Amino acid sequence: MTVETIQKRDGRMVSFDENKIADAIFKAAKAVGGADRSIATELASVVTHFLQKRFEENIPGIEDVQDLVEEVLIKNGHAKTAKAYILYREDRAKVRKSLRVRKQTSKSGDTTDAALMVDLVSKDESFPWDRMKIATALEKEAELSEAISQEVAAAVERRIFASGLDRISTALIRELVDNELFERGYNAKLKKQASLGMPKYDIEELIYSKVKENSNIATNNPEAINLAIAENTMKQYALQEVYSKEVADAHTSGMVHIHDLGYPTRVYCSSHSLEYLKKYGLSLENLDTASAPAKHARTLTGHLNTFLASMQAYYAGALGIGYVNIMYAPYVEHMSDEEMKQEAQHLIFSGSQSAFSRGGQTLFLDFNIHTGVPNYLKKIKAVGPGGKYTGKTYGEYEEASQRFTKALLDVWRNGDCHGHVFAFPKCDFHISQETYTDPKQFELLEYAALIASENGVPYFVFDRDEITLSACCRLRTTIDDNYMIDHPESMRFCGFQNITVSLPQAAYRAGRGNLDKLYKEIDRGMDIAIKAHFEKKHFITRLMSSPNMPLWEIGKTAHDGRPYVDLEAATYIVGIIGLNECLQFMIGKELHDDDEALKLGLRIISHMYFKVKEEGKKHNLKFSLEESPAESASRRLAKIDVRNFPEAVDLVKGHMERDEFYYTNSVHLRPDAPVDMVKRIEVQSMFHGMIESGAIIHAFVGEERPPASSIIKLVKRTFENTQAAQLTISPEFTICNECKRVIPRLVDQCSYCDASNLYSIKRTASQDKVNNWDRSKMQELVNRHEENITASNKSCK
Repeated sequence: MTVETIQKRDGRMVSFDENKIADAIFKAAKAVGGADRSIATELASVVTHFLQKRFEENIPGIEDVQDLVEEVLIKNGHAKTAKAYILYREDRAKVRKSLRVRKQTSKSGDTTDAALMVDLVSKDESFPWDRMKIATALEKEAELSEAISQEVAAAVERRIFASGLDRISTALIRELVDNELFERGYNAKLKKQASLGMPKYDIEELIYSKVKENSNIATNNPEAINLAIAENTMKQYALQEVYSKEVADAHTSGMVHIHDLGYPTRVYCSSHSLEYLKKYGLSLENLDTASAPAKHARTLTGHLNTFLASMQAYYAGALGIGYVNIMYAPYVEHMSDEEMKQEAQHLIFSGSQSAFSRGGQTLFLDFNIHTGVPNYLKKIKAVGPGGKYTGKTYGEYEEASQRFTKALLDVWRNGDCHGHVFAFPKCDFHISQETYTDPKQFELLEYAALIASENGVPYFVFDRDEITLSACCRLRTTIDDNYMIDHPESMRFCGFQNITVSLPQAAYRAGRGNLDKLYKEIDRGMDIAIKAHFEKKHFITRLMSSPNMPLWEIGKTAHDGRPYVDLEAATYIVGIIGLNECLQFMIGKELHDDDEALKLGLRIISHMYFKVKEEGKKHNLKFSLEESPAESASRRLAKIDVRNFPEAVDLVKGHMERDEFYYTNSVHLRPDAPVDMVKRIEVQSMFHGMIESGAIIHAFVGEERPPASSIIKLVKRTFENTQAAQLTISPEFTICNECKRVIPRLVDQCSYCDASNLYSIKRTASQDKVNNWDRSKMQELVNRHEENITASNKSCK
């Protein structure tokens, strides 16, 4: 009988190979001075002969083969070689017995049984060496054949045994496997079994110093460290697995910027409906208990806070709530003014102190309030306590809703117990034509203007002819679904993702003055952005598909019979950055210089607008432009271009030598452009009609506190004479950590107690702590040209 198979120690059956016996014999012979390979070959054939005779009915094991090798060597006069072979065999056995592999594993679930090559998390443990786990992992992860996987695993094992180590980590094993794959020319397989993670040095840097990519994370804390590590790993995963190589390369080369790249398993941001909670109560997958619809305002606030805390796990960005004052009206109409203010305090303080979002930051919330009940809601039946219809329409609750608006504004005006402004929830104050024709509504606008003059809290959102919902720092959408309008419990939307196109880099690639090629390069960037949307949409669809998937909560059919997030109805956002620098490179003029630059800027954005419209019709999806929130993108894209395009050095704003440079945000005039505030508003608002997913104009006033009368005039002129979507007054403060006083400017020392333990506040997308900004944002602040709104409003009279 011919020996064809032998049994390995782990029970596997493998093909018999006489050459391997000859190799082992010759290795032992060389250890004692032997040099004749032919003798080893002859002895191996003798071993094979005896195996065939002794194992006619059975399959020999590896130990049987090794025992027979020793016997053949001794009986044929090769005692020294036999001794070397025996010692080698005993050493290998000792190593196998003593070598422990240190591996991080999950405590439970499928990942507990994952193969050796996968570094997991939760608890550190060790287990005996098993070469087969390397081979199994290579077959599974790198998709190598069984034979090649065995060869690579054996080669790695030899290197480890030769090292003399008695403990080894899975990370080091993976490095050795990667090296073996590289040496064998399997470069393409390296990516498939790549390890995602961070070097120890980088992790220690995170532990001992705060990341400033997100200024909403107020302090360094364990959760912020976990977030930074998770984001780093998930960014790697997203670029390797969620997006194609073309999209990943476009992001890393700065052609586009994928916002929230570290959150590939989430959608971007959203607006939610209080009516949904009022009607259906609180029932979520992550909660072990459910609550019936609230019967009291205080209970409704509790439901809202729990709902928002749960929902933030599924979104990378902000959570907006529409019609807050109107939807609360049936719960508070019977209250006195003082009781109503107490409810408003509870609502705003609860929202402002939910500091358990990503990285330990406060939830990024938008509360939308209105000066009156919009016409499209006036005839809608109102839902009240217990989720029951009250018998009235929301139009009949207008007075109660206006009283609650006043109560909310009181709280936003007073701030916390120290008088400090609320960063969140943001006050999105909606203005319509009726605001100016109805005396009661105009009275609320006057009060909002007074608050804006004191602390800059209100965001003035202009509702001209459309039904809009706002969320995030500028994101908004138009509601054109009549079902949503008639059923406010279904009035929600999702901004799926934002991919920003770098206009300066498109200009560099086109070449100075080549406008035809510029449009082609912009189209190229937009095509990449749209492709990225589809790739993530495909990935997210899978995550929404079943109860064991991470996005099932928002993918399943909700209580109103619709998917909570409908990807076919979501908004797919294409962002804009650096129009000013694009123009400066192409024609040598900046956006504020003259009409030629402004007209070309409008043509470029118009080109992008029609492009997203065409793509929307083509794919039956909603694509739209947005002024990108560029907290980190403006710095990242500028740094990439300075490395790769020499011409960028002369265009980026800020200070190159201090590593404090950036691109101008979206379609904005550069921060220190020599124009007054009114001119800035007029120019930037010309683009807003094309930027459907959100645009905002900041009236940066620095330490000035303009009178409410000037703000009312500015808001009225902006509403009536421009296309501006939003306007906010953006002052500066310094808050003393010692005496808690508020100083109405940026200072280094408290003017009340002389303390230097301070932090500065600047109104941007929210009330931001300047201390948490990166270098480029700090330099942008230095460059900001702050106009006196009172002087600017001379032309508003």
